Amino acid sequence: MQTPPKPKDARKPLREGLQAAGQYGALQTAGRFYPVACVALEITQKCNLDCTLCYLSEHAEQARDVPLVILFQRIAMVHAQYGEGTNIQITGGDPTLRAIEDIEAICKEIKRLNMRSCLMTNGIRATRPRLKRLAAAGLNDVAFHVDLTQERQGYDSEIALNKIREKYIARAQRLGLRILFNTTVYEGNLAEIPALCAFFKRQSRHLALVSFQMQADTGRGTEDKRRTGLTQDVLSKQIGKGFGVDFPSKIGIGHSGCSRYDHLAIAGDTAVSILSETQLVKRAIRALEAADTDEHAVANSRKNWRKAPLHDPGLILHAGKTLLKVLWRLRSGLLSSRRVPSRMSVVLHSFMDAKTLEPERCASCVFMVATSQGPVSMCVFNAERDAQLFAPVPLEQDTQKLWWSAATGELTETPVEAHPEVPKFKNMKGRQRAKAASQREHST
Repeated sequence: MQTPPKPKDARKPLREGLQAAGQYGALQTAGRFYPVACVALEITQKCNLDCTLCYLSEHAEQARDVPLVILFQRIAMVHAQYGEGTNIQITGGDPTLRAIEDIEAICKEIKRLNMRSCLMTNGIRATRPRLKRLAAAGLNDVAFHVDLTQERQGYDSEIALNKIREKYIARAQRLGLRILFNTTVYEGNLAEIPALCAFFKRQSRHLALVSFQMQADTGRGTEDKRRTGLTQDVLSKQIGKGFGVDFPSKIGIGHSGCSRYDHLAIAGDTAVSILSETQLVKRAIRALEAADTDEHAVANSRKNWRKAPLHDPGLILHAGKTLLKVLWRLRSGLLSSRRVPSRMSVVLHSFMDAKTLEPERCASCVFMVATSQGPVSMCVFNAERDAQLFAPVPLEQDTQKLWWSAATGELTETPVEAHPEVPKFKNMKGRQRAKAASQREHST
């Protein structure tokens, strides 16, 4: 049964990008059920860490915080472009360096427009009282970024960092928030990924998603090019080893060169992929696509699941048999834990190097950044971050068109090309600071 076209067909650009790249197969969900996976809303460029693989640019920290009125315009643009149900990542820098009242206002506005919000943070300032306030304001998810690239004092391994992860989990529990974790993977922690995945498996009843982001040569970090030994296949094996599954599934969540995905059922020490039955997944996607007749750009998955059996009556029986197989494989974990199985999504992201962007991947990007010119691929944005940040931003105010500058924080009647000055040594980060430190050392 053919799915009727959506008004404006917000999924069309992503679908066509994936089709042109040969990535729009029967197992692809991007462009079929949603027009974008998430949109980053960067509310500050400031950060209280100096990661060795930071994606921010050398001058990013000098950019003034974007005023709320402009951020609200960008939220409205995301809503107009992608519609209700779109996931917006409140990010930076570290967004918790903005006033809590600003973040509350952003969460409320996202909720008002029936979109979802996720706070992306290193967790240092994401205290329980703050998270409680943000949850009350409508925040849906909190994603904690913790790994060795952050060089947190006193922690020399990913296993040691589990103490911080446990503390963060405790902070966010019972607030109605989904809890996520992000990990940057590079040569220094690749060997620890199986042990880290085993930790996530033990914590699965608290976690909704864990994401592994591969090293990329972009931004100001002192680490740069990915080592040849770190590939998607190598990392996939490490993830699979830690969870005890054959990672990833065959399902598509965008370009295969960018992302890999699986959804696991976990009981005790046993994990099983819910998506491993490829024929069932294909059948479900066909039925869900036929059931997706609403006008929303982001499919209403719950409603479509209820309608899917009308388009494929045998789907329930097939799914039931598969469920029994999953429960049988989980039997030892179910007996030992005496808990209902938990579910967790696992994602691998492979971002592109700034100087080797691939046009077809950029055109089929599911991870966008909100700018005043419209959504931009995250990899493209990172590659030209300074130019994006310091370009004059148009602002309609009291029927007058003004221009805001991130370099000065000023409003002007005409666009002004202003560039940040070289920061003082104490404010430098990444390669810029390392270079200045070396020069200081040689001059003494």
